Amino acid sequence: MVPTTATPAAPPPADNHVDSGLTSLLGEDTDPIRSPDDPAAGSSSSSDSGFSSSLQGTEDIRIPPDAEKAGKRGKAQEPSHQESAAEDVNVGGFYLDRKNWRAALSRFQAALVLDPENPDVYWGLAEAQRQLGDYPNAKANYMKVMEYDPDSKLGKEAKKFLKQPELANAPAVSANQPATQQPQQ
Repeated sequence: MVPTTATPAAPPPADNHVDSGLTSLLGEDTDPIRSPDDPAAGSSSSSDSGFSSSLQGTEDIRIPPDAEKAGKRGKAQEPSHQESAAEDVNVGGFYLDRKNWRAALSRFQAALVLDPENPDVYWGLAEAQRQLGDYPNAKANYMKVMEYDPDSKLGKEAKKFLKQPELANAPAVSANQPATQQPQQ
C-alpha cells in the first residue's frame, strides 16, 4: 500500500441503537452472546428444569446407512480379531527358540482359540508342555499333530517324541481336562 498525506476517514459517531441491517438478521433477538441453537428468549429451555442443554436435539441424530452394514442374512458382522493365529504361532515359535516355555505356551493357547485345526499350534503346545514337564498334555498335543498332519516333518517328529518313556508312560488326558491346561502345582 502506498502512503498518502490524506487523513483517513473517521469512523461514524457511535450510536446507542443497533444497526437496522443487523437487526433484520437477528430478528427480535439482539443478544450477541446467545447461540442460534439455544432456545429463544422467553421460551422455556431445558436449563429451567435443571438439565443440561447438551442433549437438546438428540432425537434428530440419525446413523448413516453405511454405518449399519449388515452381513449375510441381515445380521451385523462381527468385528475381526486384531491378532491372527499366524502371528501367535510366530511369536510362540520365537519364545520356544528362546526357551521361554511359559510365554510360548500362552501364545500357542491363544492361537488354538483362533485356529483349532492348525497342526503347528498343537506342535507348539506340545513342545512347551514337554519342556515344562506336563507330559500328559504334551502327549495329547503330539497326538493331535499326528492326527492333523501325519506325513509332515512335524508329524514324524511327534511320532518320535511319543516313543520317549516320559511321554509313552504318561497317563491319557481325561475328557474333562483340555489338552492345553497347565499342570497343577
